[in-house]
Amino acid sequence: MIAEALWFFLPAYVANQFPGFGAWLNVPLQKPISRRWLGENKTVAAYYMCPIGGVLTFLFQQWATEWNVAYGWYVSSSVWESVGIGMLFGLGAVAGDSAKSFVKRRLGKKPGQVWWPFDQTDFVFGALLLTYPIAGWRGGETYAIIFAVAIIGHPFWNALGYWLGIRKKWL
Repeated sequence: MIAEALWFFLPAYVANQFPGFGAWLNVPLQKPISRRWLGENKTVAAYYMCPIGGVLTFLFQQWATEWNVAYGWYVSSSVWESVGIGMLFGLGAVAGDSAKSFVKRRLGKKPGQVWWPFDQTDFVFGALLLTYPIAGWRGGETYAIIFAVAIIGHPFWNALGYWLGIRKKWL
């Protein structure tokens, strides 16, 4: 059950890391979308980096046929279908993050200020919402695993990003 949940949500987990990777690579459009509404850290580049991460990961999953048959929830019939599903994971991840930032600013919380557990799970809500029409209800246990990994894994991924020089802060 754990492997299936992680395999299902892998495109969103990876997509969520791609804006930091894009900043590290200095990709174009690292400009804030709206300092007032979302804060300094939500950039235009995130809206293409997250979908790229989701698409690359979902294409990898389709290529990894044995794993996808064993753990996968979906076997795509075409590359374009895979691109579309990967984009939904990526766009959902970045949209969830932006929605959380919007609410955070309205509550008077500063960019970078910790807001547990929403900082760790914002992308999960967004990606699940956008992929629901295709993925359907995956079951309470699957969602519990996805959220637990997002919350527990958050410090690890941030520390790894800091160590690799992708993030400025480790938490």
